[in-house]
Order: sequence, then structure tokens, then C-alpha cells
Amino acid sequence: MFQEFRHLRLQDASDVDHLLAPSQVRPPATLRSPALAVMTDFTEISPVTVPAGWQIDTALEWMKSQHVRMLFVVDDHGHFAGVITARDIAGGKAMAYARQNGIDLSDVQVRHIMVSRLTIRALTYEQVADATVGDVMLTMQGSGDQHVVVIDEGYAGVKRVRGVISASDISRLLKVSFEVMYEAKTFAEIEKIVAHGGEL
Repeated sequence: MFQEFRHLRLQDASDVDHLLAPSQVRPPATLRSPALAVMTDFTEISPVTVPAGWQIDTALEWMKSQHVRMLFVVDDHGHFAGVITARDIAGGKAMAYARQNGIDLSDVQVRHIMVSRLTIRALTYEQVADATVGDVMLTMQGSGDQHVVVIDEGYAGVKRVRGVISASDISRLLKVSFEVMYEAKTFAEIEKIVAHGGEL
């Protein structure tokens, strides 16, 4: 039954002192690094989703438990319906909806304040694969978006969400506060901020 497999010879690890970390094998990221370095790719990591009918406080707790600041909203059929961010829930959007509709804040659902897929602006996977971190950074700075959805086309021309790029991931990669980057007036200023570890 096991004829196609073989025993591997186990090695002695008593003389091994070091643990390898990504920072030891990857060059430091810069604005010229490939944009794919900051994309969460759903072929490798599953998207964190939330049903459209969930109450917003439950959705916020789910975000916290998953260590994300954005959730992909799915409808009753499991299809992509939109996105909702921590800012949407904790900001004035939920309160305004409750006030306008005469309901308690606890009754506001994800579907009420999410950003619908009908209004989401995205980048294609091809654009991202051909771009640098700086290109994406400049695009997000110009749009004011904290997240950018990445789409591609699967078999038979089916469009799908392939991944997401978040401001916080760019910030983590470059080791610079994204707020500081948003305040920069020129691209040269952004490069200077990155080169000096967040200081002008």
C-alpha cells in the first residue's frame, strides 16, 4: 500500500543555533518594490467575510478577532456584495443611519452602511503585477482610500476579487506611518520619509 513512498533520513539538529526570518532573506522594501509584495492574495489567504445581515457591533468584534480593519460582505447566496471597514462602523456613518431611520444603533446591520460593490473602485491583478509599491501608494494617496480591492478574471471570464491592498500593510512593509505619507505634498517627500524611517 505504501510502495510509492519512502522513508526520509532524519537529521541531527543539535548544532543548529539560528532561526531564519523573512527579513534575513528579503531585501528591505522600498517604494520601488513590486506592488504584489503588499497585496493580500486570496489564492494564498482566505478573505475574511461577514454576512450582510449581521449587526454592526458583531461585525466589529469579528474584525477585531481576525485582526483586520475591513471585511468582505457576502449576501445570502455567499456572493460578494461589498465591503465594510472599522471606520464605517465606529465613525459617524452608523449613527447617521440609525438617526435617519429612527432605529437603535444596535439594530443597524452591515448591509445598511457597507460600501456596495456597485460603487467600489478596484485595480486589476494585471495592473498590480505591473506596478510598484510607490504606484499603489500614490494611487491611494490620491483617492484617499485605506483599502483597494484587486480583481481578476477566472476561467470562462468570471470576474472575482483576487485580493486586497491596505494602507496598514503598506505602512507595515515600509515601516512608516501611512498618515505621515498622506501628509506629504510630493512623491519626493514620500521617498524621503521612507528613506529616513518616517521622518522628514
